[in-house]
Amino acid sequence: MQRRTFIGVSSAGLGLAGCLNAEFDDSDAEAEPESGNETGETTDESFSDANSLTSNGSKSEGDSNANESEGGSDDAAEDDDTDTESGNSEQTVSFPSCTRAELTGTFEAGDVAFASTGFYDDGLYGNTMLEDGFVFGEDVDAPFSGTVVFEIGSDAAVREGDGEITVEIPAYGSDGTVISGLATEEMDYRTGGTTHGNPNAQECLSEIEPDETGDGSDGGTATFSVTALETTTPVDAGDFLEVSATVENTGGAAGTQDLALIVGHSAERVEEHSVTLEAGEQTGLTTGYRTPPVDADQEFPIRIESDDDAAERTVLVYGTN
Repeated sequence: MQRRTFIGVSSAGLGLAGCLNAEFDDSDAEAEPESGNETGETTDESFSDANSLTSNGSKSEGDSNANESEGGSDDAAEDDDTDTESGNSEQTVSFPSCTRAELTGTFEAGDVAFASTGFYDDGLYGNTMLEDGFVFGEDVDAPFSGTVVFEIGSDAAVREGDGEITVEIPAYGSDGTVISGLATEEMDYRTGGTTHGNPNAQECLSEIEPDETGDGSDGGTATFSVTALETTTPVDAGDFLEVSATVENTGGAAGTQDLALIVGHSAERVEEHSVTLEAGEQTGLTTGYRTPPVDADQEFPIRIESDDDAAERTVLVYGTN
């Protein structure tokens, strides 16, 4: 099998990698079946259970005779319908978890094993296509019998052991990374396709998908509430009336608002203060004004008002007489 040329594209929150064979043409496709290392066409994926798929190699003469004999069982025929032809020996694929996949079988030089992923990085979805894996006989020893394990780790690495090869896939997303499928057929590898998809990929991705606002809040704007309004009432005419309140940003984003002190039945704006708060943050606001020198006692409302809320109290000012 000819070595591929990798082409990678990456950006914030999005990873993409494919592989192309720059020298592959129609003549190559026609010549390969005659080489004795025949690769059958891949049929639709069908899993023997919720997380595994078995693919059988080309039928031997003995297998054909067994199926055609009078002693052949209906169960065997049904198994053939659910199997996928791949390579020269039986291969079993399973996805034990969202971050682990296992490929078991016997592999010859030129066979491939590559994984694709989906991930969320800073709230944005991205994916990789066949970025992590190897070619038997080129990147690892062949022939090989055993299990190839793909698992999400910290770095990209391929480690060979006794009966097991481990492919460590880096965590591409800060919010989480999922193994979405494997390519084990040469043609799928050439075209950037998937031979075996993870049947739970969508469920796995939904588990790591961030909330819409990223912080679990139910809104994306700042909302300033005003509570706990207090004053120094009563005061003598001409004295300073102090007013205080608690201001809290109950919205889902940071914001800045002008908080106003409103006085009297005519709602005169006498003071204004700019307040900046992060989502969920609160602060105390203290303001006030000097009362006018009135002759008679007076009662009137005062309030502190934001763009979204207001708190009000009635105050008493003693007249000079």
